[in-house]
Amino acid sequence: MSYLHVDLNSFYAYCTVITSDGRYTFDSPIIIGGDESKRHGIVLAATYPVKKKGIHAGMSLREAMALCPEAELVPADYRLYTHYSNKFMDIIKQYSPLIMRYGIDEAYIDYNGCEYLFGPPVEIAYTIKERVKNEIGLTVSVGVGDNPLMAKMGSDYKKPDAVTVVTRDFWREHILPLKVSDLMYIGRSTTLKLNSIGIFTIGQLATASQSVLKAMFGVAGKQMWLHANGIDDQKVLLESDDQKSISCACTLPGDIECIDELYTAILRQTDKVSFKLRQLGMRALVIGVTVKYNDLSHLSKQYKMFSPSDVTGELYDHAKRLVASLYGAKPIRQVGVRVASLVHGREQLTIFEDKLHEKRHKLDCALDELRTRYGNDVISRGSTLCYEAHDTEDLVPFDRQGAKK
Repeated sequence: MSYLHVDLNSFYAYCTVITSDGRYTFDSPIIIGGDESKRHGIVLAATYPVKKKGIHAGMSLREAMALCPEAELVPADYRLYTHYSNKFMDIIKQYSPLIMRYGIDEAYIDYNGCEYLFGPPVEIAYTIKERVKNEIGLTVSVGVGDNPLMAKMGSDYKKPDAVTVVTRDFWREHILPLKVSDLMYIGRSTTLKLNSIGIFTIGQLATASQSVLKAMFGVAGKQMWLHANGIDDQKVLLESDDQKSISCACTLPGDIECIDELYTAILRQTDKVSFKLRQLGMRALVIGVTVKYNDLSHLSKQYKMFSPSDVTGELYDHAKRLVASLYGAKPIRQVGVRVASLVHGREQLTIFEDKLHEKRHKLDCALDELRTRYGNDVISRGSTLCYEAHDTEDLVPFDRQGAKK
């Protein structure tokens, strides 16, 4: 029982509550949503009284307000969420050197060996829960298990403000009867396919034929079977205090169905992250893109370059190729770009350096100087001038398997 998953409850909504100077409480009917005039008319988060009426993230604001007309709509504030996310991380980092941040409002903790310093993992789960509540004003749900999957299923099992210990007996008694869609990594389309062959619960998936699952889903079929049986060999990756990645995402003014519009959106995000790279004096070896479709499913791809770069044009060339492979399945409503495997310093250009690289680098330097002097919005690349979207610095949900060529 040496893994913990800590999940902030209704994070966006609760951040609004604790910064409202008493205007709201955790029992207030609040919906965090976007600007209808800019096509952000969906629910991003809600307090639990609203959720009990069947309202969930991704639902249209119009539908949500019809179900809960007394709810108050509050716009998102990503700077606020980032501030409290960092305070949350500062607390949990005190209990293990192995922390994996998995989004802005949740993290995995590998607690192996730390019990000799701080006590049993279940005791620390309660300690973290109370510290977050007392020091930040937010509540968390904590799952404790033998592996990251069991810990995650535990934090999902009971909300809010709860600790759930997932033993093998607990898995058999409480997890196996759950709907198959409640299992981690099982999305809507996979659920429908599983339902079509008579698999409706996690328990039915756990006893299903592996050969049938492999025939339907390939290697993912075996992974689903393992997860249904509570088996997970995923490791918690080391999270240090150094800058490990830079990411930027945006919700689009409208669902993208034209690939040129998608390229424009990716260029804008690549421009932002590469500018930050140069400000930090760093280069990236890994470039990744993610897209969220209009049904809220998402896919992402990453690429490990042959040499690290901070040049916008070079990073964009890779990002453009990656995002093209994710285009066409469904209309896209959000895109993001992430750079990782960061190294300090710039490479020394030589007389043999590629002329296109040098030209792009000089252009970036000229743009950086203008932005530093007059602000980020003083100049934009020509192809993005007519582009408007809601930018965030939220963490982008990239694949956990790492970069692939």
